Amino acid sequence: MSDSGSRSRSTARGKPRSAKLVALSVGFALGAIAGVTAPASAGPPDRAPAAVAAAIPRYDHVVVVVHENSNYEEIIGSSQAPYLNQLAAGGASLTDFHGETHPSQPNYLAMFSGSTQGVTGDECPPPGAPYTADNLGRQLIDAGVTWGSYNEDWSAANPGVCTSGSYARKHNPWLSFSNVPAATTYPVTAFPTDYNTLPTVSYVVPNLCNDMHDRLFNSACGISTGDTWTRNKLSGYAEWAKTHNSLLVVTWDEDNFRSENRIATILYGAHVKPGQYPGRKDHYSLLRTFEDMYGTRRSGQAATATPITEIWQDGNPSSVSVVSPGAQAGSVGVPVSLAVQVSGGTGPYTCVFQGLPAGLAASGGGCVVSGSPTAAGSSQVSVTATDSAGAVSAPVSFGWTISSTPSGGVVIASPGPQVSKFNQQVNLTLRVSGGSGPYSCGGRNLPAGLFLNPLSCVVSGRAWGVGTFAVEVTATDSTGAKGTVAFPWTVSWF
Repeated sequence: MSDSGSRSRSTARGKPRSAKLVALSVGFALGAIAGVTAPASAGPPDRAPAAVAAAIPRYDHVVVVVHENSNYEEIIGSSQAPYLNQLAAGGASLTDFHGETHPSQPNYLAMFSGSTQGVTGDECPPPGAPYTADNLGRQLIDAGVTWGSYNEDWSAANPGVCTSGSYARKHNPWLSFSNVPAATTYPVTAFPTDYNTLPTVSYVVPNLCNDMHDRLFNSACGISTGDTWTRNKLSGYAEWAKTHNSLLVVTWDEDNFRSENRIATILYGAHVKPGQYPGRKDHYSLLRTFEDMYGTRRSGQAATATPITEIWQDGNPSSVSVVSPGAQAGSVGVPVSLAVQVSGGTGPYTCVFQGLPAGLAASGGGCVVSGSPTAAGSSQVSVTATDSAGAVSAPVSFGWTISSTPSGGVVIASPGPQVSKFNQQVNLTLRVSGGSGPYSCGGRNLPAGLFLNPLSCVVSGRAWGVGTFAVEVTATDSTGAKGTVAFPWTVSWF
């Protein structure tokens, strides 16, 4: 198949750029707007917040993840990418973002150096580090902050290899620049669990399977694989970023060889106003945004690119919003627990639910629904959240269907909400009854580091994915009958 595919802490957390940098950013943006063209194909309607430009924050840490060869609509709104859509719902989703060209390698060079460096294909780069052009890594180091890259399956023992298993050097452009220190290149396994030790800006590049590249000829490398990889590797950082002046960016190199080259790009973390944002942007725009963020030189075409300015908070907390949990299902008499995620505003939050199935409630104004349904039927549930300052979210609605429980049906006793600390040993036995044993168990949305034994129905391991996860476990008996339980699992640092 062709490719259609140290540390730094700022002195003022969240402090905007200087007035001079703001003026430069606005000036360049106004100049670039005159040349903006309409997208080649219309996408879904945009729900754009007020497009008021705010100063680009200077972050303590920025992590950029680059996936491969996916059309915008294959990611945004896709059931194959639940975690990426969770990030899009809680962050800024750029709805008219584009790669520069096809195939992959020139796009990586463009996003790092502001130029494709004359490369038009995916041939292996020349030996050594053939390019000397200015680039993001060099600029950041010269500006007194730090740079790093984390490359899956890359080995320091053979740093210049072009391909090795699922590793491809063409997706790691920093290796081809002589002015980028070799010591700033790491394998993905070196990505720290103490996020304070991250470089100021770092790029994370999955291998050819986990970046979705190989999905056309290997079903194990699909969009859902890339989505799960992102959740497992970076969900902890994503949630940490929101309260630690840090940012996660998820982007793609190119689309699946269409002329419009329209790709998803998501920014999630502190100082981001959640919403969908139109306005044509590309990798040069993202590079220019980082250059303005840290006051560096401009690289190549980034000098005239439009920076991303419309998504940042203006100093006030972002609006309170509820992330839709999607359609829910359950059975009479089978305990359930659903944690609704809330972002923006100033926590803690209270929630009000309307239309819950009989037998279910959110006690004490909390945002976790629990109980055992007492009647079959379908309900349309609505939830609003209120933050500690009294700001109220827009209502979010979702369906909840309760079915009758057959006599002797499979039932998993709800363990209730689970709370763990980072790296704490976990051993949770889920009790299954009814039906005809033996049973097998399968789980969804477990915190990273935890595993469900399908035969014993025991969850064990050491949780390192920090955040709150809507865990769902299904037990199947020897006749194929199933029972399901859902419950929240919160993993905290301390």
